[in-house]
Amino acid sequence: MLKRPLFNQQRYLDAFIKMAQYVASLTTQQDVWSEMLKVMTHFFGSDLVAFGECRADGEIIGHHWALPEGVSCENIFRAEIKEIIKEVLESGFLATHQVYLPEEYSIAILPIKQENQTTAVMLVGNRMSEPLVKELLNVYLAVAGLIGATTARLVSEAELRRHHNHLEKLVRERTNELEGKTVKLEEANIRLQEADRLKSIFLASMNHELRTPLNSIIGFTGIILQGMAGEINEEQRKQLTMVKNSASHLLSLINDLLDISKIEAGKVELGIEEFDLSALAREVKDSFKVGAEEKSLKVSLEMPERLTVKSDERRTKQVLVNLVDNAVKFTDTGKIEIKVAKKEEKVELSVRDTGIGIRKEEIGRLFEPFTQISNQGRPKQEGTGLGLYLSKKIADLLGGEIKAESEFGSGSVFTFTLPLEYEGVEG
Repeated sequence: MLKRPLFNQQRYLDAFIKMAQYVASLTTQQDVWSEMLKVMTHFFGSDLVAFGECRADGEIIGHHWALPEGVSCENIFRAEIKEIIKEVLESGFLATHQVYLPEEYSIAILPIKQENQTTAVMLVGNRMSEPLVKELLNVYLAVAGLIGATTARLVSEAELRRHHNHLEKLVRERTNELEGKTVKLEEANIRLQEADRLKSIFLASMNHELRTPLNSIIGFTGIILQGMAGEINEEQRKQLTMVKNSASHLLSLINDLLDISKIEAGKVELGIEEFDLSALAREVKDSFKVGAEEKSLKVSLEMPERLTVKSDERRTKQVLVNLVDNAVKFTDTGKIEIKVAKKEEKVELSVRDTGIGIRKEEIGRLFEPFTQISNQGRPKQEGTGLGLYLSKKIADLLGGEIKAESEFGSGSVFTFTLPLEYEGVEG
């Protein structure tokens, strides 16, 4: 006699954590579909799993499946099931059904959504005569949600690459035309406008279709880490923290790319106002207290009691935070010195460390995007590779400059120069 399997909360929570960590590492949609078949059968004990979607002509098809012996794709995607799939695709709500294949199976048809649109379904079935329990359906819904967020991210990344390649093609074509002295001004303007349009599409896609699912992943893992979904052990906490950190790293990369794109497009609105630079430097120093103490680093701050400047406070803080963060990241022992000083009609913010230093041949590349300097056997440091590049863009935007000096093996000093009063930037 077929019996309903007991719902084991700890077992399924552990399976979901492992799955979330694994699916975050996949790089193509094909990998997601094929690997999720293995995950559902191995970790969740499902007897059958299949994915389906609706073609442009309205036909319901299955594109990936893992079925028990004696069960074919035609058995699963029979007429009655196709009708239910259509209903799920239209409504966005899950459905359950009992089916004979020839043994009796209880199946759930779950919506897979990208943003708010249901684009595919996941069919999950167990060999049993009773309906799937509510708790198990909730777990399956969470799995389908993560699949949707992952495929949405991969679609956006593929679109990003396509736009990037197209922009490069436009640049090459324009360069060839100029070299051949055959370019017409009107045609060149049309191409530049098309490039700007594609860039706007890319920015909108980055801002919405990537940030939204990433925030969902960060929020969901945060809920589990806080214990709201039940107790988790240390290994589970470690794995979930890795998932959350990976998502946060990608979100930071997206935010940096958006900042850079807005600056280069001239679409940044500066908040120019008077503020106390000394107080800002003190705030930044205090924010790194825990990280510095963990490495036994001494962080000192030398500054006037009060130094008022007129500039964009948020952008100024963004640069200083990045410089101090790099200093803490690449310094294992010793100290970090932060100095704020007035120099005629300018102010200098400098961050000096006793870290690993930078080779002379690498200093010139520091402010280029995605630059990685030699770690000399140290573990690779987490970062977007855009921090210093973005900092230079901000410094230029505020009418200042940023420079680096270093002696390999003895440390580095980064100096951010800023006008006392912002007067706009020519260009």
